[in-house]
Amino acid sequence: MKKVFLIAAAAVATLAACNKAETPGQVNEASRIVKFQVTNNYSFQTKAEIGAGSQVAIYAGDPINASNQAYTVGAMPTTEPAAAGTLTGSSIEWGIEQIGTSTATKFFAMYPYASSTERDAFNATTPLAYTIDNEEYARDFLVDVVEKAPGADVEHPEAVSFTLEHPFAMLRYVITNTSDDAIRSVTIAGVHKTGNLAYETAAITATGDAVTASELVVESTSSNVTTYYSVIVPENSINPTITITTWTGATSTYSLSAAQNFVAGNVYTANIAYNHTHGVTASNRTMTAAFAVTAWGENNVTAGAEAGYTSSTATWPILKGVGFGTTWDAGFRMTCVGENSFRKTITMTGNGEFKVFTEDNHWYGCYGAATDVEGWQKYTNGDSNVALTASDGDVYTVYYYTDSKEIWVKAGDVTR
Repeated sequence: MKKVFLIAAAAVATLAACNKAETPGQVNEASRIVKFQVTNNYSFQTKAEIGAGSQVAIYAGDPINASNQAYTVGAMPTTEPAAAGTLTGSSIEWGIEQIGTSTATKFFAMYPYASSTERDAFNATTPLAYTIDNEEYARDFLVDVVEKAPGADVEHPEAVSFTLEHPFAMLRYVITNTSDDAIRSVTIAGVHKTGNLAYETAAITATGDAVTASELVVESTSSNVTTYYSVIVPENSINPTITITTWTGATSTYSLSAAQNFVAGNVYTANIAYNHTHGVTASNRTMTAAFAVTAWGENNVTAGAEAGYTSSTATWPILKGVGFGTTWDAGFRMTCVGENSFRKTITMTGNGEFKVFTEDNHWYGCYGAATDVEGWQKYTNGDSNVALTASDGDVYTVYYYTDSKEIWVKAGDVTR
């Protein structure tokens, strides 16, 4: 679990009269200011989240009663082992009656700081209502609560140390797409995106209804592998369902083999091989790997299977012609790569020609000469075949757009 440690140390309390007995009334007002410093003992990856110039909110309960005080993070260390950075700005003070006693205060830390009426009102009796409407912000949201007294030593009050932790859980889906279709969106259902954050425990409890179609966020893309994620409120015994929707309207749903507990501070990752081919209806297609936990914490759950597959009703384009290993009767099915966009690379055996044929028995070719657009040959819809001049082994890339009926061609295995 990623952790960031905030250490609060009270300044040395000075006496108004050195030879008199130490009493709270003799503590200098300025000496009661709690001075904060930031120490990162986990990793420099965490330090990228809490960097110089960012702000942390500090709260203090009875008898101090400070709310949503902004502390700015100063210079941070750049080498390991991590040294202490600084927090400057607000001035939270120990209660005058606390100095030299065991009277404790419940301190709360929240990162990042934000100014709002709801956050200002947050305290031991008023929870913070939180809605996950910004996934990246929620992914980096950190909290902790610590109860501490200054202690009997007036000159050396006890330190207050926060261990900031993630109050949410995160689901990650790594989808490898080997189909002839392009994924438009991935949504999740059966999880909560709203909850109440409690001051007393620094835990968040689900409120309201579970979402029915919350879109996952793209974390990274490499070739045909895209990683999506969703930050959720931790819950016990739930079974999230995701739906994959392609640009041509095909849908697939996945859920777990059984309900699971999702614990705060944990990431749950599933690998899915999406390999449907247009025109083939399949069901009960299993995930290629079990859930495994990465990043925040340790936990394991068991993956389930696809609940079903609904094929698209799109009119699928097929590249037909001669000179690239097919015939006018057979052809090669093109691959959807986006909205109204289809692509196919062909390896020539010599000079050839082609048209695009759709399954509703329409042929699309060229009308007149091509227009050169940054090395691409653009053809508008016509009756003539698209002619290609090539030697054996030459490669061409062909795009077809269903909305404009345009054909774009360029030598090589290239993308637009």
